[in-house]
Amino acid sequence: MPKNKSAVTRHRIIDGCLNHRQRPFPTLEDLAQKCYEKLDVEISTSTIEKDLNVMKRRAPEGYDAPIVYNRERGGYAYAEEGFSIAELALNENEWDSLRYAAKVLYQYADVPIFKDFKQSIEKIDARFGLQLDVNDTTLEKYIQFESGNATTGYEWLSEIYPAMRSRWQLNIRYENIYKNEVKEYKLIPYLLKENRNRWYLIGWVEGREDYLTFALDRIKNLDSIKTRQKLRSDFNPDLFLQHSVGIMEADGKPSKVVLMLQDPYHKLMQLEPLHSSQKIIKQSTNNIQIEITVHLNHELCNRILSMGPYCKVMQPASLKKQVKDLLEQSLKQY
Repeated sequence: MPKNKSAVTRHRIIDGCLNHRQRPFPTLEDLAQKCYEKLDVEISTSTIEKDLNVMKRRAPEGYDAPIVYNRERGGYAYAEEGFSIAELALNENEWDSLRYAAKVLYQYADVPIFKDFKQSIEKIDARFGLQLDVNDTTLEKYIQFESGNATTGYEWLSEIYPAMRSRWQLNIRYENIYKNEVKEYKLIPYLLKENRNRWYLIGWVEGREDYLTFALDRIKNLDSIKTRQKLRSDFNPDLFLQHSVGIMEADGKPSKVVLMLQDPYHKLMQLEPLHSSQKIIKQSTNNIQIEITVHLNHELCNRILSMGPYCKVMQPASLKKQVKDLLEQSLKQY
C-alpha cells in the first residue's frame, strides 16, 4: 500500500464515486473534480488514472479492485457489484481512532507474548490503508502514550502464558527485595496481571498452601514442568484482588477505611477513586470524607503517604498508627 496519505485519501474518494448510485460511471475529469472538492488541491486526470491502476493491483500494493471502463457510458465502474475498498465503512474520525489504537498496540510489538501484534497490525494497515508509520513522530506532538520503565520481566510472559493454558507447574527462583534473599518456589500459575506498567504472576505455591503474587522483573530463573496439574476451584480472578489497592493480596476480611481529603485532593479523588468501593460519607467546601472497604496493605499506605498533608486517616486506628509510624520514620531521615 502506498505510504502517501493523500493518495490513500484519493483512493477512498474514488471508491465513493464508483459506488455512487445517483451519479454512476464517473469520468477521469469527474473523479479529479471530486478530489479537488474534498482535498482543495488540484488533481490531474493523469494522477487519477495512476490511482485507478494502483487500486487494481493486488494487496498489499493495491486493493485488487475490479475497476473497468464502460465505453457505452463513457466512465468507470466496479465490475463486481457491491465491491468497496472501504469495507469497514468508517468516517475519517473513526479511521484516525483506529490508527491511534494500532499505535497503542504497536508499543507491545517487542513483548514476546504479543509478537503477533506487529504482523497483525501490518496486515490491517496493508488491507485498509491506515498509513500507520510507527516511526512517525507527528502523533507524539499531540498525544503521548504512557510507557513502562521496566526493562526486565517481559521475557517470562511467553513461558508463563502457555504454562497457564496447559496447567503446567512452574519452578521459579525469585528475589525478595524486602528480605534481600532469593528463594525457589514451586507453583501453579493462575493469573497474569499488569499494574502500573509492570507485570505480575499470581499462583498457588506448593508448601505455602496459599496464593502468592510475584513481580516478573524479580524472577531470576523459570522452568516449566510439562505435566498437567489439577486446578483448584477456589480461585476467581475477578474476586481475588477485589479488596486490594494495587496488586498485593491479603488474608482475612477487608477493613472499613475512612479518609479525610483536603482541597485539591478532595476533587482529584472523586475523579480518580482510590478503590472501586469508594463512597463519600461527608462533604464540605474544602474537604470530603470517603469510605473504602479494602485490605490494609503496603500499597494502601503508600497511596495515602503520597498525598502528604492533604490526606488524614480517620479510621481504623491500626492504619492511623501505621501511617503515623511511617511518617515518623521518614522524618528521622532529615
